[in-house]
This record gives sequence, structure tokens and C-alpha cells, in this order.
Amino acid sequence: MKKRKMIQWLSLVGSIIVIGMFQSTTVKAAEIFETNFSQEKGNWLDIKGTSKTSLSENQLVISNTTQGTSIESVSILQDAPLKKTGEVEMSFLYEGQKNFGVIFRGSETDSATWQSFAYNGDGDWQLGQPGGKWITTIKGSPLVKGKTYRLLVRYEEKKIMAYLNGHLLYENQEVNYPNGNGSIDGDWQGKIGIRLFGDRVTLKVVALKNGEIGSIPLDPEESNDPTEAEAKELQQKWKTNLVGDFEKNPELLNDPDVIAYTQKLSEQANELYGKLNKESSRTYLWEKVASDTASADITTQFANLSVLARAYGTQGTALYQNQQIGTDIVEALDFMVDVRKYDGKKYHGNWWDWQIGVPQKFIDILMIMKDELTPDQLAKYTQVISRYVPDPYKQLYGKPQGTFVDLHFIPNFQTTGANRTDLALTIMGLGILQKNGDKLSVSGESIKEVFALVTKGDGFYKDGSFIQHWDIPYTGSYGNVLVKGTSKILGILANSKWNLPKDVTDSFVTNVNNAFIPLIEKGEMMPMVNGRSISRATSTKTTGFGSPTMYNLLLVSEFADPSANSQLKESVKYWLKENPAYYYTNARDFKDLLLTKQVMSDETILGKEKPFLGSKLYGAMDRYVYASGDFSVGLSMYSNRISSFEAGNKENKRGWHTSDGMLYLFNQDQQYGEGYWPTIDPYRLPGTTVDTVKLADEVSSFTTVRSSEKQVGGATDGENAAIGMALNKAGTKNNGTVLPMDLKAQKSWFVFDDQIVALGSGIQGTTSASIETVIENRMLDSNSTYQLLTNQGEVSSNGEQTMQANEWLLLSSSQKNQSIGYYFPQEETITLVKEQRTGKYSDINEGFPNSQVYTENYQKVLLNHGQKPIDEKYAYVLLPNATKQGLENYAKQNRIEILSNEKANQSVKDTVTGITAANLWAANQTVAGITFSHPASVLLKEESNKAKVTVANLLQTNETLTLNFSKAVKTVIHADENITISEDGRSAQVQTAGMTGGSSQLEVEWE
Repeated sequence: MKKRKMIQWLSLVGSIIVIGMFQSTTVKAAEIFETNFSQEKGNWLDIKGTSKTSLSENQLVISNTTQGTSIESVSILQDAPLKKTGEVEMSFLYEGQKNFGVIFRGSETDSATWQSFAYNGDGDWQLGQPGGKWITTIKGSPLVKGKTYRLLVRYEEKKIMAYLNGHLLYENQEVNYPNGNGSIDGDWQGKIGIRLFGDRVTLKVVALKNGEIGSIPLDPEESNDPTEAEAKELQQKWKTNLVGDFEKNPELLNDPDVIAYTQKLSEQANELYGKLNKESSRTYLWEKVASDTASADITTQFANLSVLARAYGTQGTALYQNQQIGTDIVEALDFMVDVRKYDGKKYHGNWWDWQIGVPQKFIDILMIMKDELTPDQLAKYTQVISRYVPDPYKQLYGKPQGTFVDLHFIPNFQTTGANRTDLALTIMGLGILQKNGDKLSVSGESIKEVFALVTKGDGFYKDGSFIQHWDIPYTGSYGNVLVKGTSKILGILANSKWNLPKDVTDSFVTNVNNAFIPLIEKGEMMPMVNGRSISRATSTKTTGFGSPTMYNLLLVSEFADPSANSQLKESVKYWLKENPAYYYTNARDFKDLLLTKQVMSDETILGKEKPFLGSKLYGAMDRYVYASGDFSVGLSMYSNRISSFEAGNKENKRGWHTSDGMLYLFNQDQQYGEGYWPTIDPYRLPGTTVDTVKLADEVSSFTTVRSSEKQVGGATDGENAAIGMALNKAGTKNNGTVLPMDLKAQKSWFVFDDQIVALGSGIQGTTSASIETVIENRMLDSNSTYQLLTNQGEVSSNGEQTMQANEWLLLSSSQKNQSIGYYFPQEETITLVKEQRTGKYSDINEGFPNSQVYTENYQKVLLNHGQKPIDEKYAYVLLPNATKQGLENYAKQNRIEILSNEKANQSVKDTVTGITAANLWAANQTVAGITFSHPASVLLKEESNKAKVTVANLLQTNETLTLNFSKAVKTVIHADENITISEDGRSAQVQTAGMTGGSSQLEVEWE
């Protein structure tokens, strides 16, 4: 563990050498005490509090424990020598902690005799000793998470010097404590050690050294700070992304799309400038938007200023380089800092506004206006931002609106996902403007974690799922923000010494492809992965709701390898071609505009093929997608792993049933568009089985509801799928109160050959409200004429009526690829309701309210199971883009055979394709001659004497699935690595641990 080294540190004898301010007569050699924890941790004595120590990977892992009301530990390394004068060096791995330091002159017998140099976090250090004798104003740069540091402290009488990685951090000829607390005790003699305090801290120490002054080599680390030229280059990159560079590309001044973009920006800026309050005694810049909270108003003010700054910096606008505009922008920044108190000292309301909303706009403004600012102004603004965003890991508590409080960061907490990348983007901006290499490093290092694959909590999963807020599928909202922030960081740091390694960027590109592409329809993210954002008012348009996604994918393509670059651009162009003018005029900044124009003008990028076809199960977030050439389907479920919905900030107040098996059908109508969410009946969403008991709007803070059921998932071979959900509404909360709701059902969807077969069994519940299965609730396209047709003729589509459906029903549209067919393998009693519904986004979202009134027509097709049903069932087949003739032929063919629709076993066979699909809800269930030991989802196709089996663990647990065959295997044609066949060929074992419900495949030939 320990050894004493003879370090030859000076060979000149008799010379007087000055090391810093320490003057020593040289000797030929100095002895160093050193421990590197390669074999043992040493002998430690706690003279204050209690610590825990252990060895791990050649590091000492030390942590403090709570003792009564105290959490401080002071631990002395007894193996070290006694010293009054000397130096100590602690090498440690920084992982985002604060409140830890090195001990020197520590007594083994007196808990009040020790001195410490410690890190308080956020670049702040302290020096002192017990008795309230502390200097806490030592400033440095914030430490970078994941980096190893060497903290060296030299002590001689009252003289103290401290070095960090060989660079001087602090020096004082005679340390005097503030407030008349005297000077440091320079005659103490003691040993070295480690101090942990203030919080529960775990520190990994690589080595400890102790020796005479000057005996430990400084080995200064090469400066990581950017030179003036490097900082200018990075700033210019950022600025060019925002406002373009017409000196390099003068031809763009005459480009009609650029002209349209700059004209729109000019109009926006002129309107804002006209409303800017320029009075000297002003209390606001722009009048508060009625729907804004007090903290959101701060973000809105900076957002408006950023529009003015972009117009000021963009050649071709009416405000370009207008000196008065520039002066007004800078004066407005001072007003926001000095008067509106975005000053780095206090805050109120939503933390997001102070740490993300404002800083990102503020940084953009500074990047554009930097040449118009004095060094003092730039320092003032960046220091303010730095106080709110000290690093990418810290998040403030939310506080009451309007009442300023001191900054209060959540202890022992680190940001995740999109919040991490948002903060990292600001840190990168500060690194550029402050010429701080550590901030540039940490901005890149901190985002590695957000796209590294996870197995629980927030982040990307192996199957492409993306979770935020621990259990909410959020690819379309937070996922998009994460991709934008990450792409901007990677793009700006590219080809610099802070660039991330290629393997890191490659993994990010792979994750984005896997997570996003299947979930995009008509350029939009499917609503089932947008969380509470579905309740926010959309723009008025035909297509293009997914424009941020399109721009973000183009940003990703810039650092993708050639194959992935081509794939991303082909995908984006396919969607851009539907409405390119929209994407030109609604670009977020000049970079978006140029990337869009480049891909549209590149004749080698065709964009002809729909980017995703087939089936994809996102098992880790309980979502499923099927895409055909003319339509797509999405399925939203929940379980004991994933919440049914998220309501928060008074958003998504009626999202109660959006994951109760809601089935999204995307064809050529305008479903899920502008007027859908404020007008849809929230109790009757398509595909769901619901207890229609009335619920109050969700207004409690961030409501989420999980089920007690594990059995949610399915199996897919990439084309066909068996998807199942054990629906269990017991324990459902409404505004925090548990409801008496106890609806249960087994719901299955079997997808093959453009058919969606829906089965329900075990439907039961005891509330007084009706329990219904919603076969359809379609918003009718205002540009189409509809008819309801059955095998018995046309049905009047007005009002409400009940009928027996014994074959098929067709919602027939006058427009191509808008009709929907429904086939009933068994007779069902259905209720048809045509209704007109009216609503506003402010009804479902007070956080982003919109008072526009929408009126939409809907066609419902319902199965009413009545009150307090017991073991009710249903079966129907959804046939998108069906025709009357096609349905008649389908009914005659009678191709779907229901093998079982019971609580334990739901299975069907498609007699045309020969595929059997099943969800087996209990152990030891048999389908097609194979018995499964545990609940499973199964696809099986038999041809002559061969069988192809696709199976998944429906529980998503770590059990081994055993498949027992009714006949023996003669030849194994294919078996995934996690499958083994018994010696007698009568069974197979499937290891499902860590697969998050993923599918395994086996292909055999029978004897």
C-alpha cells in the first residue's frame, strides 16, 4: 500500500532555490510518502464523525455517514508521517461531488486539530480549520465530471499554496481568517487525511502523497483553455448557425427561399420592436402575455430579444446592423439583469425558465452581439448565467411564482436526458464566451451519458425507447430537445480539441435512427411519444408539425458516417417533399434553412421510399408501431414500468386514458391534427377499453399513474406482431385520490398483412359507470364526404343507434386512402354515434393556453359491455383503406380463425398466410402444438415440415421460457444465441434476461 520514494528533485548543492514563495535550502534528495491503493487501503482513523472506506479498481472509495445531526467526517491516514511543514497531494476522480478536501497537520488525538483545503462545488474552494476559521472565497473553474485531478497543498508555518493539476490555485504568505478570527496555526504538527462534509459524499481517491516542500513534482497540465483564435472560431460557428455568413455565401442574398425567410424574420422583429417599451422608467420590455406565469414572462422577454438580435445580425432584414437597434438590445439586457433581477442571485417559479429558457436565448444574443459588447459587459452577462447554470448537472428546485428566493439547487441530484443537454449547451456557450476550456470539456463529456444505453430510468434503451421523467415515453418532446442540444454541441465542437470521439458520435447517430425513424408519420412524431405536449396548441397548417424533428435529424446527419448520413437524408427528404415551403419559412434559424435547402437540392438524395415499413415494438416504453405503404398504426399502453400519462404544470388535464390501449391509425385524413386533442371525447379514445366514470381535470403537480401489471409487450418478426396488454385500472388516481375504479381486461392486437385483429377477454369492473370498448372514434376530415356501410346496406350516420354487426362495417370516405373497414368474426352489438364536438386548448392546458374554439365532427363505433360486466369479450379486425368490394371479399374468405379468446389464452390464425399469433397470459399454455412454461407472446408459421417461432417474455422479467414441443426437432435451421435445444429435441429454452421484452427466433424442421 505504501512506500517511501527517494525523489531526485534538485542536484545543485548549496544553492538557495525559491519555489513559489517558499524558500528552502536544497538537498540532494527528498523522501516522499506515497500510497496508490493498489493492494491495501491503509489504516484510517476517524477523529470526527464516521467514514466508510474500501478498495475498488486500485482506488480508495471513502464516504461519510450521518451521525445524529452531523454528517462531517475527518479521517486521518495513520501510516503517513507527522509533519509541521511539507506538502500533500491527493489525486481523485471527480464525479460531480462537492464538499470534500484534503487534510494536513491532522492530529490523531485531538478532533479539533487539523487543517483542510476543500472543494465546495461550482469552482469554489475553502481553506481553514475548526473553530469557524475559514476562508471560503477562493475561486477557480468548476471541476469537470469524469476527470482525474491532483490537488497539492504546500504548508510552511502560516504560508499556504495550493495547486490543481500543477497550476497555481491559491497562495498566501500569511493566512489570516476573516471576521477577526486570527491567523492559521502554523506550528501544528500532524498527518494527512481526507475530509467529507455538508452532504453525503463518496470520493474515489487514486493516490495520496506527502513529503517535504518541493518534493512532489508539479507536472503542470497543459492549458485546456481556447486561444483567442479558437474561441473566435467557435463563436463564429455558433453565430453563423443563427444568422448565416453572407460574406462566404453572397449568392444566398438573391435566393428566393432565403429572401422569404429574412422577410418573415424582419416582419417578426419589426412588430416586436414597435411594441418594445423604451421609456427610461420602464418596468417591462414587452407587456406580459396573459397566459405566462411570472417566470415564463422572463423567458418570453429574452425570447423576444433573441428575435431582435437575429434580425440585427441577419443580412437582408430591415434591422440589419441598425445601430439604434443594437443599442436598444444591450440596454434591454441590462434592464433584465438589473431591474427584472435575472442577476444570478435569486429566482422564483419554474426552474426551467431560469436555467434553460432564459440562458439559451441569452447565449444566442451574446454570440450575435459580442462585437458590440465591452469586455466588462460580456463578463457581467456570462457571470450571471454561470450562477444559474454552474454546470450541466445541477437543477434548481421549483418555487412559488413571483416571490424571489435564494438559489436552491436540489442536493444529491443530477439532471438527465434533455435537461442535461440543454444545460450542457449553455455551458458550451459560456466556455466559448469566457474562453474556459474546462467548460468546453464538460459540455461534451456530460452529454455522453444521455445517449449511452440505459436499462432503467431516463434515456435511450436498446430497443429504441426513450424515457424522460423516469417512466414517460417522451421521444417526440424531450427526445427531440435532447437531439437538438446534442447535435449543436457535437457540431460546434467538431474538428476542435474538445471534439468527442467518433465511436461516441456513431453510437448517438445509431440511437437516433433506432428511436425516431419508425415513430415519424407525415413528418410528425406520433403523439403517443409526446407526453403532456399533446395538449399544447399546434400551428395552423396542413403538414409539418414535426418540423423540429426534421431539422434535428438533418443536424445529426452532419456528423454521421456516409451510410447513416444517406439514410437520414433520404428519410428527411421523403417527408420534406410533402410540403417543402413550410420547412423553408418556418426554419428555427439560418442553419435549419440551409440544411433543408441542401437536402432538397441534392439530386443524389431521392426520398422516394417510406423510411420505415413493418413492425417495431418499443418494449421498454410500452409502444408499438406498424407501417404499411399507405398507412401506419401506433399503439399506446402502460404497465408497472411505464405510466399511463403525465399531467403537470396544468397541462394534459384530460390525458387519463391515452395509454389504455389507444390505437392511432394514420392514413390520408387529418387525424390528430390541429383540432383533435381539444375536441376528442377523452373517455372514448380509439382502441381503448374504459370505465367511463367521470373524472376531474388533472391539476395536481405532475401526476403519473402506473399499473400493477407486468404483462404488457409482445413479439414481432419485423413484419407481423402479437401485442398484448393486461389492463388493470385498480389504484388509478385522479388528482392524487385513489378511485374505486377496478376495470380489468386482457387486450390483444395481432398484426399481419395490413390487418389488425383485436381481441378482448376477461373484461370486468364494478363501478356504476358503463364499461366500453372503443372500436373507433374518428375525427372526420372536413374535405371528405362519409358514408357508413354494412353488409346489410347503408346506415344512417346521424345521432346514436345500436345495431347487430354480423359481418362488416365500412366508414367510407370520398377521398383516397381515408376509408376504414371493420370486420366482425363473431356477431357483436355495436353502438354508432355521430357527433359534433367543440373545445379549446385552454380546456386541457393552462400552461400553454389557446382560446381558439375548434369544432369537429366525429364518428364513434362502440362496444358497450354495460355496468359491472363479468368476463366480457370482443373481437374485431381493423382494415385500413378498405373498400366495399374488398370487405365483401374479405368476409367471404373468412381468413381469420379465432383459436382462443379466454383470460389465459388469446390466439388467432390467419388462414391465408398460415401465421398463428398468440398472447398467453398464464403458465403452461399451448398453441399450435407448443406449450410455453411462462406467459409469452408468440408468432408461429408452419410450412410443410418446418416451423418458424418468434417468442417474447410477456412479463419482461428474467425467467427462462421453456417451449415443449408435441413433436421432436430433427434439424435446427436457426436459433438465436439465447436459445438452446434439448438433446432429445423435445424442448427449447429461451433466456430472456435483460431483453426488455424483445423477441427471439427459432426455426426448425420436425422429425
